[in-house]
Amino acid sequence: MVTGVVSDANGKAHYVLSGTWDEKIECAKIVHSSQGNSSAEGKQKTVYQTLSAKLLWKKYPLPENAENMYYFSELALTLNEPEDDVAPTDSRHRPDQLLMENGKWDEANVEKQRLEEKQRAVRRRREAEAVEALEEGNDYEGYQPLWFERKVDPYTGELICIYKGGYWESKEKQDWSRCPDIF
Repeated sequence: MVTGVVSDANGKAHYVLSGTWDEKIECAKIVHSSQGNSSAEGKQKTVYQTLSAKLLWKKYPLPENAENMYYFSELALTLNEPEDDVAPTDSRHRPDQLLMENGKWDEANVEKQRLEEKQRAVRRRREAEAVEALEEGNDYEGYQPLWFERKVDPYTGELICIYKGGYWESKEKQDWSRCPDIF
């Protein structure tokens, strides 16, 4: 069971959310709230009167033969479908994944190990560059993502990634020259 209350910045409750994580989630607008009986922990419970709940999300039925497709939903089954003109770094181009999808398990495992070793080599190279820069008294910026930048979320204080632009322009021009060779 999932329940929650949506409140504004002043703590005033406006909506009640309820449902289950795997079936459906509903939302109801609060029209009145009052203090109810105390709970077992001694806290006073708030009782909400709401309008009729509206369905926000509902699990779609699984496709036929779902047991043969890892019980994935229709959406999950389409997420990895190829798309033309995407960046060469798009995960749908992962050679190990493509081999796995074609049932070539042994080849996929060999390819996955090759990719992981390639990633480790890149990390070792970056670490060596950082050490060299420090020894020479230079700053080392390190890896910077192409399409995102890290910022602190003003509301949560958490470090988040914000899209900084460039992907759609590169896709339109089909200019992927800035993309690293990750596969």
